[in-house]
Amino acid sequence: MPQAEVKVDIHCVTTWSKLHTNWQGVTIDTLLEAAGLSEPPAPFAMIHCDGGYMTNLPVEDLVGGKGMIATRYEGQPLAPEHGGPARLLVPHLYFWKSAKWVRRLEFMDQDQPGFWEELGYHMYGDPWREQRYAGD
Repeated sequence: MPQAEVKVDIHCVTTWSKLHTNWQGVTIDTLLEAAGLSEPPAPFAMIHCDGGYMTNLPVEDLVGGKGMIATRYEGQPLAPEHGGPARLLVPHLYFWKSAKWVRRLEFMDQDQPGFWEELGYHMYGDPWREQRYAGD
């Protein structure tokens, strides 16, 4: 599939950031197009990963070039400990939303909490608003 490259900053809920990181992968827009969809089928998505991990996102945070399934980091295949062979990359949100070991994207009409959200993390996770935990 056509590959996209982005240079972005990433931010962890534990307060670290890594600046100017380079990623390569397939955008969510390209995946939707390959599936024959001219637009997303629902307003929310649940990202399913190995081990039963899931995270939720509004679809608007995945499309328009905002999200990709990343397969390379800094020019190298994504290492397993960092989510390889494929992880979600949504750099404008806290990094727990960029789920490792992606297996499936589910589109939903209603938002539902994922793994960390069920344990008290914020449903959205905007680092600029410091949305770490429910109620932030």
